[in-house]
Parts: sequence; structure tokens; C-alpha cells
Amino acid sequence: MTVLAETATPFEIPSLPRRVKTALGALWVLARDHGRLDQVLVLLQAINIRAIVRAAERIESTPEGAELLRDKPRIDKKHVDFGALGRLPDGTLGREYVRFLSDNGITPDVFAELPNVGDERAAWIMLRMRQTHDLWHVLTGYRPDVRGEVLLQAFTYAQTNASGSLVLAFFGTLRWLRGHGHLRALREAYRRGKATKFLPTFRWEEHWATPVSELRQDLACPSTGGTSRSLAT
Repeated sequence: MTVLAETATPFEIPSLPRRVKTALGALWVLARDHGRLDQVLVLLQAINIRAIVRAAERIESTPEGAELLRDKPRIDKKHVDFGALGRLPDGTLGREYVRFLSDNGITPDVFAELPNVGDERAAWIMLRMRQTHDLWHVLTGYRPDVRGEVLLQAFTYAQTNASGSLVLAFFGTLRWLRGHGHLRALREAYRRGKATKFLPTFRWEEHWATPVSELRQDLACPSTGGTSRSLAT
């Protein structure tokens, strides 16, 4: 007798008209106040939800991804001992992550709440992407300046096919970064994203004591120049 596999529960997301309305509202606010980071996140949330669902389906289809979705780990001060990470040896993921946050005045705690996208699994994937964003910086070596963020968006688009990342990479290049050198770096960032193993399913929490150089090798993601003054590349 053939046993049929259990069908995964479909993801529930806001309707297209609602997403369009949300995106237009965020654009209207941003047009009047370019400093509204919260509205950038609202805009990306509305644009990227389909890509997030596709990524979530991909994650859910693998054993490690299904385990990740079941456990729903978080990276913030409530769930991670950042003091202990700071005492790890230089060059390890945890030490360089804490150094990156400190050097740039960043905290993952700004992403403490699940985004309201209509589906808890999709919301957690979106939260996970936000909370691990700076770890992607540490791994890739892209700095948190305009150029580094644009390059990381190209890398992220190659990984996830998220439309919002493509939009940010394209318009960020048009607005701030021009020239043959940057376009070459943009192409290289995309190629690196394609070559690197799928990061949304990676358990960063299990590798705090692992040297970043070793992770780059294991994940097929060589550095382009480092993220901090002491990080070997």
C-alpha cells in the first residue's frame, strides 16, 4: 500500500491589493521623510512577501530547514549572550559579530517583533532574515556603508530572488554608486551569492566559536576584504 506524504499547510499572505496599498503608503511616507527606516522595512515586506514564501517553502522542504522552522531560534539579547560572544577568540564568528555590532552602533534588538504578514511561518522567516542580516555582512566582508549594503543586496538577491533586494541594488547603484568598478563589484556580489550555500537555513547559533575564515570556506563564500579591523581575511 502506498502511503501519501502529508501535504504542507499552504502559506497565507495578504492579498495583492492590500500589499500594493501598503507599498504605496510606505513610498508616500518615504517621499516626505527619507529617514524613516521603519517604512523601508514596510516597503520591503510588501514587495518581498512572495519571495519570502518561496524561500520558506524551500526551507520547509529540507530536514535542516524544517527543524529550523520548528525551533524558530532568535538572535537578540533575550536569546543570545552577547557578553560571552565578545569573550571568544578574535576571528571567530561570535567575536567578530559582536565587534561588528559595536563598531557600527548596531543592535539586532530593533527586530524583536514578528512582522505582520498574515502567516506565522513566513513572518518568522522574514524576522530571521532581518536578525541575521549583519551576520551576512560578517561572512561576506561587505561593510555597512552605502556601497557595502548595495553589494550585499545583490548577494541577497542571488540567494533568495527577493524583488526588494534587486530594487535596492538597482536604485542604490543609480543614486549613489556609478562607474565601471562598482558595476564589476555588483556582478561579482551576485555571482558570490549564487555560489554560496543557501544561508537562510544556516544555523549561525551553532558556529559562534568557529573561525570566520573556516565558515567562508565551508559555505563557499570567500571574503572580499573583511568587516573589521582585526578580522583576518
